[in-house]
Amino acid sequence: MIFLFILIFGVVFLFVNVRNVAPGTKGSLIAGATVVLLPLCFLFRTSYISSLGMAFLSVWLSEALLVYILWWIARGIRRFVVRKPMDRRLVVSVSRLLLFVSVVMTIVIIAMGVGNNENFKVREFKVAVPTDREFTAMFFSDLHIDPLFNREKMERIVHVSDSLHPDFVLFGGDFADVVDSTLSAWEYDFLAQKLAATAKVAAVAIDGNHEGFVEREGSDYKKWMQDNGFVVLEDSTVCADFVCITGRVDHSVAKIRDVERKPLFDLRPSIANAKLPWLLLDHQPRGIEDDYVGRRPDFAMSGHTHNGQFFPGTVIINWVWRLAYGIGELDEVKWLVSSGVDSWGPPVRVGSETEVWFLRFVPDTL
Repeated sequence: MIFLFILIFGVVFLFVNVRNVAPGTKGSLIAGATVVLLPLCFLFRTSYISSLGMAFLSVWLSEALLVYILWWIARGIRRFVVRKPMDRRLVVSVSRLLLFVSVVMTIVIIAMGVGNNENFKVREFKVAVPTDREFTAMFFSDLHIDPLFNREKMERIVHVSDSLHPDFVLFGGDFADVVDSTLSAWEYDFLAQKLAATAKVAAVAIDGNHEGFVEREGSDYKKWMQDNGFVVLEDSTVCADFVCITGRVDHSVAKIRDVERKPLFDLRPSIANAKLPWLLLDHQPRGIEDDYVGRRPDFAMSGHTHNGQFFPGTVIINWVWRLAYGIGELDEVKWLVSSGVDSWGPPVRVGSETEVWFLRFVPDTL
C-alpha cells in the first residue's frame, strides 16, 4: 500500500513540476505525456518496446522525484528568506534544467546498473539448526522473467545449482511477469525442469505478489511449476527425513484471492516431526503473527525488497521494512532477506546486487 501511495504521489508531483517547462497548455501537454506513458507501457509490458519504455520511465520517475523534491526544498528556503515569489521566467528555466538533469541521471544509472544486474553473486552462509546431519539448499527469489530478462542468466543459475549439488532448491517467489503460456512459448519450462533436477531431494517454490498479478490474467503459476518439477507450497508444510519446510501464500496473493492466510500455528510440523529443523519460506519479510504462541521456525527466507534496487530506493527501502536485506532477526526468528536474482521493471542495480544463496545447515552444538 505504501508503494501505491508513493506512486500516486510521484505521478501527481511530477505533473505539477514538469508542466513548468513551458507556459500554458503546452507545459500541461508535456507533463501529461510523461505521466501517461508509464502506465501505458505497464499495460503492454509483454511487448519488448513497452518493457524498454517502462524500464526507462521507472528509473526516471525515481530520479526526477528526488531532483524536484530538492528543488521544492530550495524554493521554500528562498521564499522564507526573500519573502517574494520567484520570477516566472526563472521558474521555467530552472524546470527545464531539472528535467534535463533528471534525464541525464537516469541514463547514467541505467548505464551503471545493467551490468550489475546481470552479474549475480553466489553467497554462502552456515546456519545452525537442531539436526543430527548436515544438508544444503540453494535459495533465490525474484526472477521476474519478462521481455527484458536475459535467458542466459537463467542458464547460469541452473549451472550454479548443478555445480553446488544442493539437497534442496528453494525459490522465494516472483518467478515471472508474464503468464505461464508465454513462459512455455519462450521455453523456460525446459530450464525450470533442469533447475529442479539439480536438487538431490526436492525443488520447492512459493508464490510472490507478482504471481497474484499474472493470476489475474489467467496464469496458473502453481500448475506450471508443478508440471516442471517443483513442489509449490501454499500455506502448507512438507517434511523430508531430516527437515520440514513451510511455504506461505503471499500476502498480496491472499488479498487478490480474497482469502485469509492460515495461522502459522496450523502449519507447524506434526508431533512426529517436532524434533526436525523447521524452515519457513515467505515472500515478503513481514515476520510472523503478533499473537503467535509456540515453537518458532529455526530459519526463515524471503525476497521481495530487492534491497531497494537502485538509488534512492536503496535508502527508502530501510524505512519501509524492519529487515530490508541480509541476515537478521524478525519476531525472534533468524531471517534471511535476499535482494533477489533479478529486478522488476528496469533491469538495473545501483547500490544493491543480485544474488543466490548457498545455505549449509549444520547441527546446533549449543
